Amino acid sequence: MVDAVLQEHEQSASLRGTGLMVEVDDPLVHFDVAEGDFGTQSDRQLQVIAVACVAELLGDAASEHEVRWSLQASARQLLIAAVPRTLMATLEAAAGVRGMRLLSVQPSLARRWNSFAPTLKAERAVFATTSGRHAVVACVVDQSIRAVSVGPWRDDDDAAAGTTAAQAALAAARLDARAARLLASLGIADGAEPEHLLITDDPAMAGAAPPPWSVVAPPELAA
Repeated sequence: MVDAVLQEHEQSASLRGTGLMVEVDDPLVHFDVAEGDFGTQSDRQLQVIAVACVAELLGDAASEHEVRWSLQASARQLLIAAVPRTLMATLEAAAGVRGMRLLSVQPSLARRWNSFAPTLKAERAVFATTSGRHAVVACVVDQSIRAVSVGPWRDDDDAAAGTTAAQAALAAARLDARAARLLASLGIADGAEPEHLLITDDPAMAGAAPPPWSVVAPPELAA
């Protein structure tokens, strides 16, 4: 996909010497959240912790992934992402053959979280982001991701047919169920209703998903 996009761009101008920044669809990435007192840890120590968490999550397959992490605002949660090394090699090759520099590779969740987290006002929130039929649902407390849950939110038939009101309600109900399990697993299911924010690449969901979800398009679709 990236190679095809670059081929299209280089038909109009040379790409040599330019930088390449890639956003990876979340289904290609493994996510985890580690919890602890990370405020005094160095970047090197946090990398060791993140790598150990991925090894526990993926076992022998951990060596096939490059590990990224983001320390949350509380300094007590470490959001971890494991990107396949084969994908990284493909991106580096696509850039290198054109004389480009691969500047950054980040999951959609990371960019959308950085873009939209400041809009969350409630102490407790559910932050969901989708890539096709795949969703990542995060439990947020005081602007920090406490836990994530990943999995399908749309049937293939739903996604192919477009979004009707009934399909939007069903999709939102699946997100509700995933969010409820996540909140309950953290022991914060009781109390005031959390703020619910959905960042979805299905623009038809805007205005179709029922409360409590607020739905916005990601930056690349906002125009």
